[in-house]
Amino acid sequence: MNPQQQMLGLDLPSPPAAMPVRVRVREVPPAAPAAAAEARELWAAVQLGPDAADAGELAALARRAQSFTPRVATESTDAVLLELAGSRRLFGGLPALLAALRAAFPRPLQLALAPTPLAAVLLARARRNCCITSEARLAGRLAPLAMCHLHWPEEETARLASMGVATLGELLRLPRAGLARRIGAGRLRQLDQLTGARADPRAALAQPEGFRERIDPDWETTDRERLLAALLPTLARLEDFLRARQRGVMAVRITLHHRRVAPLHCLVRCVVPEYRAARFAALLTARLEALQLVQPVRRLEFTAGRLRRFTADSGMLWQPGEHGSGGAAAAAPEFLQTLLARLGEEAVYGLAVVDEHRPERQYHARSLAQSPPPGSVGPHVTATMAGGAVRPLGLMPSPLPLEMHRDRDGRVLGLRHAGQELTLVTGPERIESGWWDGAPVARDYYVARAAGGARWWIFRECATPRRWFVHGCFA
Repeated sequence: MNPQQQMLGLDLPSPPAAMPVRVRVREVPPAAPAAAAEARELWAAVQLGPDAADAGELAALARRAQSFTPRVATESTDAVLLELAGSRRLFGGLPALLAALRAAFPRPLQLALAPTPLAAVLLARARRNCCITSEARLAGRLAPLAMCHLHWPEEETARLASMGVATLGELLRLPRAGLARRIGAGRLRQLDQLTGARADPRAALAQPEGFRERIDPDWETTDRERLLAALLPTLARLEDFLRARQRGVMAVRITLHHRRVAPLHCLVRCVVPEYRAARFAALLTARLEALQLVQPVRRLEFTAGRLRRFTADSGMLWQPGEHGSGGAAAAAPEFLQTLLARLGEEAVYGLAVVDEHRPERQYHARSLAQSPPPGSVGPHVTATMAGGAVRPLGLMPSPLPLEMHRDRDGRVLGLRHAGQELTLVTGPERIESGWWDGAPVARDYYVARAAGGARWWIFRECATPRRWFVHGCFA
């Protein structure tokens, strides 16, 4: 009994003696080490072959890579980089993403994935087709790579080789202070970006803008007016899209899908960059009228061509033809676009001048939807060549012989064509060419006027029997 209990007059039994307690200690096995955390970024490098470093092929690979991710960059002139961390879930996991990459970039292209862009490039250059998803494994996979994959200048790699450094592992094990003095702070920063110790931001390639829509109406029809009505909202959105960017397009394509037959493509080309919805609607109206719809249309796909720069013109104060207004020239492209839509490119084309002296080979047809090349012939009735010679654009398919009136001695006294007497106006202009390709010509050309006022382009052979021919007509 303690003193306090005695003071209170309490008579309590004493507590029993403490019993010994046995504690059984069980050894707990140490926890398994946690798996290496995946890196926040996953970069894929697509490496061109050693003898295929072509700028065009690199651009084609970059466009193909943009179907996987918007973050696409280029490394030097031999590799394309893709940041794929955000694309794994889209493709249903890393194995499915790797399968899609292999299908898009088959061998002999080299493909490597790593947490840093520079590491992915070096692994691809070394032909190590691997997939590294954690930075903890990165240093070990980079260590055996040769120094040449860094693409450093030869004098730097030779200096490091003289120090006994032949691989990246040996280079990364050197003291940083001494290494910075030998290779510079810039090279040291590149090594830090290689291993992930320092950020390596990459500017993504700009994706070409385009306009494309799919139209799924709740009906099937062969009525062209209903098809055009379904396209009108899309054309309005196209105009807003082009106006916001101050651009135009040279072509639009409509793909008409049917239920049981192959899709039908409707292509409308423009002579100049166009952006107006009303103008596209007029061209599509003319183009749809020429289509043969064998089955009802159930779906439409609208695709605009490549965006082109254009300069908008102000409206004319006077109507075409009033007070010397030149509005007719501005209306010519619209007229040509309508002809193209109604008749097709085979029936409507332009002419371009070729570096050739023989008149029958001096022009070739070109599509009006193409940019006019230097030397294109515009809407003139004649073409002025070098030296001031005037040529007609209307040439015969082949020269036609002229009627010749001769005297008793065989001298030519007069020429007739289509029953009319011809009078020489200008000439001669000698054209002698083509001896190198088996089709030589040697002619003296004249401009002759008929009794009815028509002007003809005629020539006389320089060699015997020195016949006369008509070759063209001036408008």
